[in-house]
Amino acid sequence: MNAEPGPSQDVRGTLLSDHPHPRPWQRQLTALLVLLALVGDIFGVIGLLALAAIYALPLLPLAAFFLAALLLPLLLLTVLHPRVTVYERGLWIKPLLWPGRWLPWDAVRRLEDHTLVRRGQTSRRAPVQDGRLIVADGLPAVFATVGILAGLGRARAFGISTYSHTGYEALLKTIQRHTPRR
Repeated sequence: MNAEPGPSQDVRGTLLSDHPHPRPWQRQLTALLVLLALVGDIFGVIGLLALAAIYALPLLPLAAFFLAALLLPLLLLTVLHPRVTVYERGLWIKPLLWPGRWLPWDAVRRLEDHTLVRRGQTSRRAPVQDGRLIVADGLPAVFATVGILAGLGRARAFGISTYSHTGYEALLKTIQRHTPRR
């Protein structure tokens, strides 16, 4: 973690806790592979469209469309479980590939059940699986992929889970304390 991420200490307040991925090497490898997949997908779409134009093959644009549709889950991976650092006045989130983002507490709108986590089940990596989606204002458009694929509409959101964040319980309690009641 950078010693001084995001806005100045006057804006963010005191550092309360940091919640990185429990296996940093796995996160770095995932970042590299997702980046390569995104670049390959984009070049594949361009190549298919170019071949369709050159050879007048009517099915290649359809293949390009389906290949482009694979961008959505790849984009989801880049923002779904960012590193979360908790400060007195908000959250600093650092997605897999994109720049970090400051979220003041008043930007956090609500918590939703994480639709990609099998709640209550156990695995070798996480004794009890749990996760939440945090819907917040002020997130870049790429975070809308989380809302769309999680069934929240176009809400911009990110996730936290026992699998992807150290100190999950403390993080969840802190976010719940600062989330407006419905």
